Amino acid sequence: MKIQGIDVSYFQGKPDWKRVKKAGIKFAMLRAGYGKNHVDKEFKRNAKKCNQVGLPFGVYWFSYAYTEKMARKEAEYCVAAIKKYKVEYPVCVDFEGASVEYARKRGVKITPSLATKIVEAFCERVEELGYFAMYYSNEDYLKNMFKPRLREKYALWYAKYAKKPGKKDIAMWQYRSNGRVDGIRGNVDRNIAVYDIRKVIARSGLNHLGRGRL
Repeated sequence: MKIQGIDVSYFQGKPDWKRVKKAGIKFAMLRAGYGKNHVDKEFKRNAKKCNQVGLPFGVYWFSYAYTEKMARKEAEYCVAAIKKYKVEYPVCVDFEGASVEYARKRGVKITPSLATKIVEAFCERVEELGYFAMYYSNEDYLKNMFKPRLREKYALWYAKYAKKPGKKDIAMWQYRSNGRVDGIRGNVDRNIAVYDIRKVIARSGLNHLGRGRL
């Protein structure tokens, strides 16, 4: 099963979501925000419009946490930003190079152990708040930064710009960063949901949708 989707932030401006849906896009991952309660400038508009046109979406939060406590707070900021909307796809934490550099400039070295604990803290808090948790990563971070136990606990949104992901047991695959979709000016990241995550979430009664509700 290959369900076509995109991920967007304010960098994509103001998408025409009706046209995006008509172009064959089945879901979107919206940046809800980043760091210490910085909500993406276009998140509210994007979430509202996606709900209006009936395009299912999930969200991601770009993490600048360098302690587990900060990561849990980021999860709370994220959920606070999304709780008024119908969110049918996962709530994802995005921890990568810029996250590590932010910590380094503040005198904190992000080790594989700490990076793993940060992602766990975010995802654990998301689950405590009743949402389906996911984390974003590429091959480098899977090998050198994140402990294998993460994949045993949480769904993976895997970034690899290629014809095939080359990896099993992933939930979502970000396969290109220079995609073009009607309704969006410029490039946009393209994704594939490897299985019907939306149904899994609905059947589990997560995301405050009510069990079985789609």
